[in-house]
Amino acid sequence: MDQTNNSSSTVWYIVGALVIVALAFWYFTSPKSPSAPAESTAVQAPANTTATISGEFSQTQDNPTALEQDAAASAAAVQSF
Repeated sequence: MDQTNNSSSTVWYIVGALVIVALAFWYFTSPKSPSAPAESTAVQAPANTTATISGEFSQTQDNPTALEQDAAASAAAVQSF
């Protein structure tokens, strides 16, 4: 009876080894997706630098007249409720 249990465990080891070999074969032979070419960081500065963010904020011009008109329109809309 001890021989039956020993051969059963040997079969499981063989099956496990075959599964591992099959997975390794599949992994190494599967087509790889093309990777995007690496962009040069020396040519293009990152977009989240302080100078870039400051430049974006300075592009927006405050128009006090338009802000006052929007505030008056908001106040009128709130009072109409």
